[in-house]
Amino acid sequence: MILVAVAVVVLQISCTSVVSPCDGQWEDLGFKAKFALRLVLAEPYLYVCAGSDGLWKRDVRRMSEWQYLGLRDTSLGKYTNVGALDMDVRGEDILVAYNGSAPHVDPKSTVAIWRSTNEGLNWFRSDSGIVETIPDPRNEYNVINSLQRSPHRQDIVLAKIGPATYRSINNGHIWHLVQGRRDAAANSDFVRFNPYHTGEVWFYGETSMFAPYMFRSTDYGETFGGSVNFNALGFPSDGAVDDIAFDSGNPNIVYAATSYGVIKTTDGGYTWHTNALRVPDNGFVFRMAHHPSIGGVLYLAGSRRVYVTRDAGARVQLMGELGRGFITSLVLDIQGNQLFVGTTESGVYALKLTVGE
Repeated sequence: MILVAVAVVVLQISCTSVVSPCDGQWEDLGFKAKFALRLVLAEPYLYVCAGSDGLWKRDVRRMSEWQYLGLRDTSLGKYTNVGALDMDVRGEDILVAYNGSAPHVDPKSTVAIWRSTNEGLNWFRSDSGIVETIPDPRNEYNVINSLQRSPHRQDIVLAKIGPATYRSINNGHIWHLVQGRRDAAANSDFVRFNPYHTGEVWFYGETSMFAPYMFRSTDYGETFGGSVNFNALGFPSDGAVDDIAFDSGNPNIVYAATSYGVIKTTDGGYTWHTNALRVPDNGFVFRMAHHPSIGGVLYLAGSRRVYVTRDAGARVQLMGELGRGFITSLVLDIQGNQLFVGTTESGVYALKLTVGE
């Protein structure tokens, strides 16, 4: 769990000689005193899942003010695993993975997935079929940590919480448990489709026993396999998989940011290589973003630093560094030639890219 409470007073820019020319610059987009846990760019809006502060958006083409869309519940506290955690935006249709559990909250009132079909003006629950959806005699909190629609079949949506995987084949209206079980503790979980390999979706995170996990499905979540053996890779029993990225030039290339460095597969997940990227000064990688059309280009972020590799990891270059804050989300904006960077407390920033970056 990340608990960082800082305020940015001075914003510093750091470049090295390996980045040429050194003219990248940071733009402060505001959003102070909130956690920017997940950024999604859906033209012309940049959406933010802000945990207990709910969901927000901003028109980044007209640079409007931040607009609050709802789902705030500050009684849940200032943590990175409560409130609005993840989202999928398709036009006016928004799905949000939500954790509203807390000691003072009646489990019967919790909702795992919220939905809006009018761009956030109104919200309704959309978690029918999830086994703990109230009413349920066990009164387990109804929670989903992550979800995503397929980029190739919008009617298929996958969602994850702990050892349980849910699937919807009607765009998130009704869900079915397709893997694992509920009624078990959870830590952090993520679901991400490979946009370059039809039907492939990856599940990863950290188990309730603080161990890393990662596996995939190649048929839209009907069957599962490809579990990564982290012990065989030499990892200790504790750790996490924090993010995943793909290569637009080769659908079999997948990167995973772990507690012990970035690992890489070139055969779709059958074999994995450790120390796939040599980050300057042994930098930590927490978030990644791949280029949608240029193979081998990958953006990396960890702590307060942002890096880039243009040759599939052979060289990693420092692009810039924030003065304070912890980077929690990273999104590449091709149209605006910039990276959007979300942090804990210190806000959301745009890192302008130079030509060729």
